[in-house]
Amino acid sequence: MSRLPGLRPSIVLLTLSLGGVAASTAHAAPDAVTVHLKAQPLSQSLEDLSRISGHDILFAPGDVGNRTAPALDGRISVQDAIGRLLAGTGLRPVTQADGSVLVARPHADGAAARRARDAGGRGGKAEAITVIGRAERLAPSTVPLHVTQPTSIIQSRFISNNIIPLASVDDIIKFQPSVWTQNPNGPGIGKAETMSLRGFQDGQYNMTFDGIPFGDASDLHHTTSSLFISHFLGQAEIDRGPGTASTIGNATFGGTIGFTSRTPADRFGVTPYGTYGSFNTRAGGLEVDSGKTGFGTMVLDLQHEETDGYLTRSAERRSNILFKDVVHLGDDTTLTIATTYNKEWQSTTQGATLAEYARYGNSYGLCDNPALQCFYGYNPSTYRSDFSYVNLRTKLTSWLDFENRLYMNGFEHSYTESTDASQDDPAANGVTFYDAAGRKVGTYKTDIPGKYADAAFRSYGDTMTFKARTPVGDVLTGIWADVQDDRRYTYAVDLSRGAVAVPGKNGSAYSYDIHDLNTTLQPYLEFDWHPLRGMTVKPGLKYSYFHRDYDAPINKGTKTALNDRQSFTSWQPSIALNQIILPGWSAYAQVARGFLAPPLSVFQVQSVGSVKPETTWNYQVGTVVQKKKWTLSADAYYIDFSNYIASAQINVPGIGTESTYVNSGGAIYKGLEIEGQYALGHGLSLYGNYSVNDAEYKGTHTRVAETPNALASFGLLYENPKGPYFSIIGKYVGNHWGLDSTTDAAGNAVFANQYRIHSIVTADLALGWHLRNVGGVLRDLTPSLKIANLFDSHAISDFAGNQSAASAGYPDGAPLYWRLAGRSVFFNLTMTVP
Repeated sequence: MSRLPGLRPSIVLLTLSLGGVAASTAHAAPDAVTVHLKAQPLSQSLEDLSRISGHDILFAPGDVGNRTAPALDGRISVQDAIGRLLAGTGLRPVTQADGSVLVARPHADGAAARRARDAGGRGGKAEAITVIGRAERLAPSTVPLHVTQPTSIIQSRFISNNIIPLASVDDIIKFQPSVWTQNPNGPGIGKAETMSLRGFQDGQYNMTFDGIPFGDASDLHHTTSSLFISHFLGQAEIDRGPGTASTIGNATFGGTIGFTSRTPADRFGVTPYGTYGSFNTRAGGLEVDSGKTGFGTMVLDLQHEETDGYLTRSAERRSNILFKDVVHLGDDTTLTIATTYNKEWQSTTQGATLAEYARYGNSYGLCDNPALQCFYGYNPSTYRSDFSYVNLRTKLTSWLDFENRLYMNGFEHSYTESTDASQDDPAANGVTFYDAAGRKVGTYKTDIPGKYADAAFRSYGDTMTFKARTPVGDVLTGIWADVQDDRRYTYAVDLSRGAVAVPGKNGSAYSYDIHDLNTTLQPYLEFDWHPLRGMTVKPGLKYSYFHRDYDAPINKGTKTALNDRQSFTSWQPSIALNQIILPGWSAYAQVARGFLAPPLSVFQVQSVGSVKPETTWNYQVGTVVQKKKWTLSADAYYIDFSNYIASAQINVPGIGTESTYVNSGGAIYKGLEIEGQYALGHGLSLYGNYSVNDAEYKGTHTRVAETPNALASFGLLYENPKGPYFSIIGKYVGNHWGLDSTTDAAGNAVFANQYRIHSIVTADLALGWHLRNVGGVLRDLTPSLKIANLFDSHAISDFAGNQSAASAGYPDGAPLYWRLAGRSVFFNLTMTVP
């Protein structure tokens, strides 16, 4: 790493940011890295740590001088590693607002940090250090050397430069390898209708917030628009594998998508921000950072957004709050308190038929005719969610670390909807009332049939981890415990008569009334062993216990009472290896067993019997190469999936076409993934990834639905830290099928692909300007523009199900589709005072 002559003081900007901090993993130390540093000059150790961890570390050579750093070996948090390297030097690490770490003298002012941050954007010799590390911070993702499974980390600079502040999480991750998301109402607006990882659908992979797993009680899915907006997040990590034994979660075999909340800034500041753009979108927010106080380092972030959405009559209103406080109780003890609250209102769409798109246009969502089921006023939804935790990290002894997270999160979706919000045929209307004895009272042929529904859950849990450092490696042991209380019900209503309840043939208006209590326990033991220099071996064992206590006075499907209890357990061994072959080149391999408890739907039958959990064996190998100007990573995976429970469309007499779940036996997932970046210099870099993904049911040639055969991203990025920046990034999604099963003449589910969706290509453009130290009370100012779907494609993007009522040529209901949201333009403005 070269020095920068001519700077006062001469600051070294370590921008070899090779992967970011893996803070979204479910380990005791979220930012832990494996290091093998010999006793050497302190400057060299800091440079090596920057490369290994992905942290930007800034220091003045004059401050570091000729000091020598001690040897470090093992797995350790980045904060602890810096602390050990600086022990006895009189220097201290200071975390900056952008996440970088400034190594400063005890009384150093903020000017050094500002000069260091600015150094990378200057010309001449300063440009010599504008290498792949700085370029990676701007890229859609980076890959660390020390990984033991395919991993892509999205750093904060990419999020702030390319994602509008109001965007949902699906917009953040969409450019990653093997990731496919699509939101028909506009980028980050409303909920994502598709979010897939290697072909695994939402509910088949793990999702975490600050290392804590969470998911809906029914099938572990996530309503993206009710989660965290991009402005609340520091980074995201996509782990395309089951992780090691210490990777906690109910569906880790499909991978883990982890989000990390933003780090409070060390300096006081008030940052208002706003967005205005397409679809009459207006959003504003305010971030307040306390700086270091006697009560900790705090951030409060509030945002409100309103939009008409791309789809007709599909408006949304959303408000979000984040509070986080990091308190240092001692040199080795940190207490973190965080809470978020989100409330959203939207009109819910269900897709449209090809005939409706032809009749009403590509942006058709809902109609404005109250005589039809598609009327927007009949389909309002309200979402509420919250997530809170208290995290204590401490060093119990010189060799034993302890971390404990106590958390609570909740979600509620209350809504009214017509029986089929896609239906524009008045012949599908009609409501029939019955009395308590089940006798028909009357039929109103023009009335709008519908339902009211409420689904709410609250989870309480704790994660506890101990890490013991031994002469031969680190021992990691802990447990995740979670209890989830879930209540959901729905009843039929006549929307033409003020949503009055409509009793059915059984004398009740309720279609179902369900209460279930779910208990999860996952103890684990893992060994982080370094038998040879540059080698990390991680054998481990996890035990998964999931118990569902199901109590339904009125069960879905049968409309009879059911009370049942099922426990699902599995031992999950794993082993992973990473070997540093040469400086900047590593290889890894992994074998692990996966487990997923069956979804709620398996209980919605007359008699449950014995239900088997879903299990997998995951195998993958890969390599990572990092050089001064370029990085490249590649991997191959093979997943043997047993007892696969898949979604299917069935025709229910008297009700119509509905979604259900069937046991599809087994499936094989396999593929190749490659990701790389090249720094052209002068702030420019190229980024790209390509994935070949194949998923077929065993013994057939039927592809698993919603699995594109190939995915790719490609882009050009540029940034001057004190001036302009831009990126143009394209996304290719290969062809896939909407369904993988159908019903034969006997009513049995059989494998068959239906509703082919052809490949699509989109591109997003982002550009802006960083204005630093503007003057007066205004510290920083950043205007920016985000243009999504630059070339205004309106292609069919996915299958959305079938209409519930039969129609001409469609005995199972006409197929529904989603289209790409058209081109959108959003202007964003962020400023910081003082």
